[in-house]
Amino acid sequence: MTKQKAAKAGLWSALDIAFRQGVQFVVTIVLARLLTPEDFGVIALLAFFATLSIAFAQSGLTAGLVQRQDTSRAEESAVFWWNLAVALIFSVVMVAAGPALAAFYEIPVLRPLMWVAAAQVILSALGAVHSALMTRSLEFGQLTKVGVASSVVAGVAGVAIAVMGGGIWALAAQMTAAAAVNTAGLWMVSPWRPSLHWRFRTIRRILNFGTWVSIGYLLEVLYTQGSSLLIGKLYGVRDLGFYNRAMSTQLLPSSIMAQIVSRIALPLFAARAEDLDALRRGLRMAIGLAMMLNLPLMTGLALLAPEVLVVLFGAKWLPAAPILTILAIGGILFPLHAINLQLVLAQGHTRIFLRNEIAKKTIGVTCMLVGSVFGIVGLAYSQIVYSLLAAIVNTRPSQVSLGYGLIRQLRDLTGIFLATAVMAAGVLALKILLDMEPLPTLVICTAAGGLLYLLTGFLIRSASFMDALSLLPVPGFRRPAAEREGT
Repeated sequence: MTKQKAAKAGLWSALDIAFRQGVQFVVTIVLARLLTPEDFGVIALLAFFATLSIAFAQSGLTAGLVQRQDTSRAEESAVFWWNLAVALIFSVVMVAAGPALAAFYEIPVLRPLMWVAAAQVILSALGAVHSALMTRSLEFGQLTKVGVASSVVAGVAGVAIAVMGGGIWALAAQMTAAAAVNTAGLWMVSPWRPSLHWRFRTIRRILNFGTWVSIGYLLEVLYTQGSSLLIGKLYGVRDLGFYNRAMSTQLLPSSIMAQIVSRIALPLFAARAEDLDALRRGLRMAIGLAMMLNLPLMTGLALLAPEVLVVLFGAKWLPAAPILTILAIGGILFPLHAINLQLVLAQGHTRIFLRNEIAKKTIGVTCMLVGSVFGIVGLAYSQIVYSLLAAIVNTRPSQVSLGYGLIRQLRDLTGIFLATAVMAAGVLALKILLDMEPLPTLVICTAAGGLLYLLTGFLIRSASFMDALSLLPVPGFRRPAAEREGT
């Protein structure tokens, strides 16, 4: 794959994720003003069961299709039917468990809502193979169109039902519509169709990779969304709504950064799995680009959390501000985690992937349980501790295979950390001096902070800034030869 093709794929991937997440975020802003924190708390519980079932149903097989460059139509078809069969089984289990879950959490509406979650699991399975094959071939242009269409249709449906007084069913309708339109769109733009080949032995080669990945993904879902179960039972859906709103707001910029790079990292890394020098350069470039954007965004979000929540969602969400500040600090290294994980998968080291996931989730669950003693704020602080410890685990394979571990990765980010520190000092001083209403404070501090960050980056000649510009069509810009040699 050429650099030009990768750059084009990255652009389309960025547009897909940015548009999809952007539309979703705008819709969430509207719904947050129409609905209550309790509504969002209940839907967070529902999302946990749906996401966990999807992870079980797809068994890591779709990730296996992306990692394998030479799958046959028989293998792809077998993966499709396997995904669908397991999805149907888990959908039945979810519906059957609805009454018990509604009684356990004392939320009667959970019972009918489980039908919505079950439908989402089946719909996701129907489009999983199409999405995987298009991702492998870097067809992000088509994925962008489908993603934007599904987000817009789902958003309109959700807002319309909320305006009509539908309450939590507005969020449920949004979930179902997004899955339905996305799957229908994938079938329309992709020429791939499954054959009737379904024999289990056909997918053994992919299953060897997918099983380990699946277990890792399950552990990730249990950890990242398991807090919903804990908060919902111990502190109620209102506090869960606040925590979920803070977490969703924090995850938006950091997950976009990680998804954009990670989405093309696996197929690109997999294509060069035997070229260690190329992998090292690609890893360094990917981490630098993602962190160059994520670090100032997370820092700014931590400093301006009250203003962000009030301006976007309304004053009723202000109790989530301390949680958002803490979670934003915990999200600073998010792209570094994601990209290092993609390298492990691209090299086919699934056992290492699983071993590391078990180690991390053991650490994470311990942090979460200890943090829960101190309420939802304690849970938020546990995310910072977990992120730091998980970074050691996630970068260990890179150290072993490429000689490019956590210390060297952080050292290469020194310029970005310095520019962010200067930006943070300026924003904090400006916020104190302004003492204005949330909206003007947010606008002025964001503009001033962004400008200060960019100026500092150029003045110190940060390698990550220069790398980013070298990939963009900036007229007349070309990195000095000495700097290019250093990369």
